[in-house]
Amino acid sequence: MRVSEEMAHVSRNSRNCIAAAVVALCPASFGTFLWLFFGYFSSRPSQPHPELGLVYALNNHGSYVYVSASESTGLAMLMIAFVVGFFATIAIVPKKVILPPPGTPRWITRISAQFDILIGTPKRRLMIVFYCALICYLAIIYLAGPSIAEFVVSHGVILRA
Repeated sequence: MRVSEEMAHVSRNSRNCIAAAVVALCPASFGTFLWLFFGYFSSRPSQPHPELGLVYALNNHGSYVYVSASESTGLAMLMIAFVVGFFATIAIVPKKVILPPPGTPRWITRISAQFDILIGTPKRRLMIVFYCALICYLAIIYLAGPSIAEFVVSHGVILRA
């Protein structure tokens, strides 16, 4: 292998590992969102209770329950984390552009870009990175998530889920 090919191979492997770590944020945040969402729907009142701070409506297909500011902000932050993880993974994964045949009109070439994702079959190392990152994200969400949501709310930022 030439030096430039070797550098490209190392760079691709590094980007795949980073992508595996970043993509783990998606199931961690979305799974926690669903768990909390359905937990709130089974335990929160269907009418607002301002004395308890349960004034932010959480909607599930026309059925409402009321949660606190930190609970609403925490749910919204979990969805933001999911979206950030999803788009960051798309940006990080190594790709090779597949150009259409030479006779294709230019306007079709510009709107129909295709990519070959250079991951292939996930190797054992990528799976280990994914699962370790998933466990770390779940631990951070569980241990620090409520404190982070409270901190954000204490600074006047209330996000709606």
